[in-house]
Amino acid sequence: MEIKGEKVILTPIKPGEKDEFYKLATESEGSKFWYSDRGLAVPTKEDFFQDWHEGYFDTNLPEKGQCFWITIDGEKIGQINYNEIDLAGKQVELDIIIGKEINMGRGYGTDALKTLIKYLFDNSAVNKIWIEPRANNPRAIRAYEKAGFKREENFVDKIRFGILKSE
Repeated sequence: MEIKGEKVILTPIKPGEKDEFYKLATESEGSKFWYSDRGLAVPTKEDFFQDWHEGYFDTNLPEKGQCFWITIDGEKIGQINYNEIDLAGKQVELDIIIGKEINMGRGYGTDALKTLIKYLFDNSAVNKIWIEPRANNPRAIRAYEKAGFKREENFVDKIRFGILKSE
């Protein structure tokens, strides 16, 4: 399965690619917004995959969440995912990471977001999608706004953005 955007293609991360995903999430230039800027220790693989459970890598369990590679011309430049779908609330949270600085600020993240948003609104019962960037990540905030998210709440160190199906 591939989900094609204007600039990127999203492909599900397979179980055999989990180590590569772990490396992207913990060792890339983009990973600082997940761990180091918050003073969090990089988790061990065991701890990491407690949160990133098997459902994220099983396309037969879409309601449990799904991880996708963000690819450009076949090169994996990042990861985007949706978490377990809140079926009662018809909502879901997204996460995204672009690995290398050279691929940041080029519209790839925005396109990946738009692509996954469209996919979720067209192929699930989700009516609301939200994402919470770090407040000290203005590049991500701009990408989320360009993808159509609207600011909803400010927290101490992050901002919540949301988008409704009707938007």
